[in-house]
Amino acid sequence: MPLFLNRMPFPATASEIVVRGERVRLHADQIIIWVSLTLRGITNPNPSTSPFLAILDTGHNHSFSLSERHLTDRAGLRLDRMETRAAIRERNQRIALRLATIWVHPNANGKREPLAEGLPLPLKAKVGIAVYPSGDFPRLPILGLRAIAENDLMLKVDGARREATLRTGGRW
Repeated sequence: MPLFLNRMPFPATASEIVVRGERVRLHADQIIIWVSLTLRGITNPNPSTSPFLAILDTGHNHSFSLSERHLTDRAGLRLDRMETRAAIRERNQRIALRLATIWVHPNANGKREPLAEGLPLPLKAKVGIAVYPSGDFPRLPILGLRAIAENDLMLKVDGARREATLRTGGRW
């Protein structure tokens, strides 16, 4: 069974991780996941883009959310090239849901770094990804519960060991 997260640690204290030479501050108890994006319909991940960090947040109601700045700087995509599927109303703004494929890059077993030779696995975002105007939300891209549910994935959070595993469905 393919693993999207392989015993990804989530520390009890705030921490930092370096992504593409930039220090990213993480809050305590945040589960990170390495992703990349392509336009919907592209069947392979973009080899010219590096995976970027997102927060796995089961309290987030959308499949995936990021700012326009994240979309351009981290995903290497242009908003004007993405098809709009629908829209939501949030924070007194109309937020377009854009068609994209989310590629999850597995982490090294028990480590926060992406697995160097691991092949990314695609996730569908059936109603699209939420792209917010650049600003203070979201601080980091967010992979939400809808992406886990829509792709029939299983998430196991081991609180005693402070690690998370995300994999395809079936018996645990």
